[in-house]
Amino acid sequence: MIDMDKQRYIFGSLFLLANKLQVIGDQYLGKDDMTTKQWFLTVMISQFHDKPPTLSEVAELMGSSRQNVKQLALKLEEKEFLRIERDEQDARAIRLKLTEKSQCFWEKRQDQDNQFIMDLFSSFSEEEISTMTNCFEKLARKIETMENL
Repeated sequence: MIDMDKQRYIFGSLFLLANKLQVIGDQYLGKDDMTTKQWFLTVMISQFHDKPPTLSEVAELMGSSRQNVKQLALKLEEKEFLRIERDEQDARAIRLKLTEKSQCFWEKRQDQDNQFIMDLFSSFSEEEISTMTNCFEKLARKIETMENL
């Protein structure tokens, strides 16, 4: 028999942890005038290797609205971390292109950012991390099927 209390606990904990991660991420990145959501946007954009992604592509990948992604992109454009450009073939499409300044910024931080992640997960064994990864992947697949209903 499945324990509904544990399932509710997990469900609620995901929201709580997401909020707390954003708070500590914003504190950590805030020293460099960056937010966790802005960091996440740069990570999502960097997933597209062939050509800069459209605003819609990034919004879909992030699970966010175009308007929210555009607001984040405008803030990063002000900081010269990305350029917002019209697509050359389709003037309706807006592409997001990370700048060299962005690349240099994140490369310079790589060691300290890796240490932050290592500290965050330092109390977990390799087996626990593998189990958590598998469970999150399984949950993500289930959420995707529920979205498509």
